[in-house]
Amino acid sequence: MKPYREWLGANAYEAKASLGGSFVSKNIEDYYLSPYELGYGSVVKFDHDFIGREALEKLSKTKRRKKVTLAWNGDDVARLFRTLFVGGHGPSAKYMDMPSAVYSTLPYDKVTVGGKTVGISTWTGYSFNERSMLSLAMIDEDHAAIGNEVTVVWGEENGGTSKPTVERHVQTEVRATVGPVPYNEVARTAYRAT
Repeated sequence: MKPYREWLGANAYEAKASLGGSFVSKNIEDYYLSPYELGYGSVVKFDHDFIGREALEKLSKTKRRKKVTLAWNGDDVARLFRTLFVGGHGPSAKYMDMPSAVYSTLPYDKVTVGGKTVGISTWTGYSFNERSMLSLAMIDEDHAAIGNEVTVVWGEENGGTSKPTVERHVQTEVRATVGPVPYNEVARTAYRAT
């Protein structure tokens, strides 16, 4: 990864994009996703030579994370919103915009089970059709079964960063249920082959 990051121009998208959320790692590789984690493994073909082939072949044989949809617990989301309206000027949860709750270019919120990080949640938003806050997530295959309960940690560490889009807040845990991708049944069954 180091040669790639050194090659990356100062004005490249990745060099300028803001990171946000509760997931924090000192290893930049933890912020990159493989085609397998994104559900594109079926289109990776090894019938020709290409740059990165050896790395992808190695990744194809390793245990990895799986892309899922997380349906955030409605009571927990309502509790989060309640903190924005009560308590005077004391700490509240990280502000959650609707319909899209994305406040950085690259949102990464940690997903936990029993306090252990098992993946990341990205691109959170409200779906009126599903009456739920939903997010895409890449989580360890051991926890990716439909119906499993996980926890999303909403908000940044230490009360938030100094980014202008981040107000002072406290991190809030939100229960979520693992669901399929796409989440909507019609989209899943009629728009694409599974």
